[in-house]
Amino acid sequence: MELVNIKDGYNFKIFPGKTLAVQSGVDGIFYCPFCYSQASETEIKCGACNKKFPEIIYYHGEDDTWIASGNEE
Repeated sequence: MELVNIKDGYNFKIFPGKTLAVQSGVDGIFYCPFCYSQASETEIKCGACNKKFPEIIYYHGEDDTWIASGNEE
């Protein structure tokens, strides 16, 4: 598990086996949820930061954080 920072104007979108960042109101363009470099929904890891895309990103309300799970290699 790893902490993820969500940028203003972005949300997370779940795909089969991975979660990517998407810009609000923009369809079809996906971003790495860690470094926000543009990514493809067919890739398994980011070409810029080399991190594996997480299976799920969830909000942890107790400490107001987003947590990526399932990206361990």
